[in-house]
Amino acid sequence: MRVLEGTPQEIAEFLRLTGADEDNDSGAPAEVAVDAPVDALEWAQITDLVHGRARSAETANRVLDFLRGVVELGNVEIGPGESERTQDGRTDYVMVHDAGIRRYGAVAYVKPRNGGLTLRLTKEDVAELNEPHVIYRDVRPGHQYVVNCPLRDDAAVKTALRLVQLALAKVRQ
Repeated sequence: MRVLEGTPQEIAEFLRLTGADEDNDSGAPAEVAVDAPVDALEWAQITDLVHGRARSAETANRVLDFLRGVVELGNVEIGPGESERTQDGRTDYVMVHDAGIRRYGAVAYVKPRNGGLTLRLTKEDVAELNEPHVIYRDVRPGHQYVVNCPLRDDAAVKTALRLVQLALAKVRQ
């Protein structure tokens, strides 16, 4: 009997890489669904975190709409980091990661408090876009997190989802 520990995504990736068709001892199929990176318990925790940190219900709803859209893209992981400066031990932002092998940090950081969104994109990455919701951060040359897209309205949420797709494509290359 073989015991595998890890997230469903990690186990699925292990099985894919090792070419295992099926683990006859476990009775589990080799294919593991990886399109649902956030189970109900995790989503409830994220919802609580967002509502607990947002300044308004409107901002919380826009942040949650954005995060739902990110999850629907598939092959992503979302969640807060850990912090020693907060009572609950969680950061004041939710990170978006590619669910694959992590060679980079998060592709996006969303702040429930004000709906702020920072993406792992440079000016060059979005030069061809003509988006009024895109704001550039004043950071040192070579910095990878240059693009902000505040989630101020539904149109900004749609723009933010397109930007996350660009950032994911960039780290998946």
